[in-house]
Amino acid sequence: MNLGIEGRTALVVGASRGIGLEVSRELRAEGCKVITVSRSEGVDLMPLGAPEAFCAEIQDTPPDIIVHVLGGSQGITDTLGNSADYSKVWRLNLGIALEINGLFIPVMQRNKWGRIVHVTSNATRIGTGYGPYTSAKGALEGYVKVAAREFSKDGVVISAVAPGIVHTAGRYYASLDSKEQEAYFNKYIAAHRFGRAEEVAKVIAFLASEHSAYMAGSIVAIDGGAR
Repeated sequence: MNLGIEGRTALVVGASRGIGLEVSRELRAEGCKVITVSRSEGVDLMPLGAPEAFCAEIQDTPPDIIVHVLGGSQGITDTLGNSADYSKVWRLNLGIALEINGLFIPVMQRNKWGRIVHVTSNATRIGTGYGPYTSAKGALEGYVKVAAREFSKDGVVISAVAPGIVHTAGRYYASLDSKEQEAYFNKYIAAHRFGRAEEVAKVIAFLASEHSAYMAGSIVAIDGGAR
């Protein structure tokens, strides 16, 4: 399928590995000019003011497409944690994206075209994960719904994907032996396997395309029928 985004400029936030890396590859294959940002490239967006400073560097070629993959728990797992810990997790999963969107959505509005895709988590649906992380992703989904309603009339389509467990080298689930994986699949995943980053990337590329014009506010589950 021709996605109709050849020549568009895309920004992928959190592109060093996994889903972000595969999204970058997929968009380049579709003819996009792709700008990537990640900690492995020496860019840390966590400090206050850092997103604005980074965006100032690319303001001459503002993105038509933004994909926010950046996220994680930062090792903060306690549901009864303090507000400072929650704030760190929320900033990584939500705050940075809000700041970047706030700078580039007005440009998209003027151009009457834009696509913003956020990566959330199926943890918001099935109630798994750590309290700080899952609550941050829940807030992100609320933002996607509200922002999509506000900006879709200007041709700016904001949506999200909600992956389940995606096999990533070096992560906990990748270290399970075959028996442990079998037990996990039997209990939790109807498709009986982990997802692949490239599967998620293809859905994101579709949401970033001309064909998603009527999908404002959509949150697409990619979790193999997780339960």
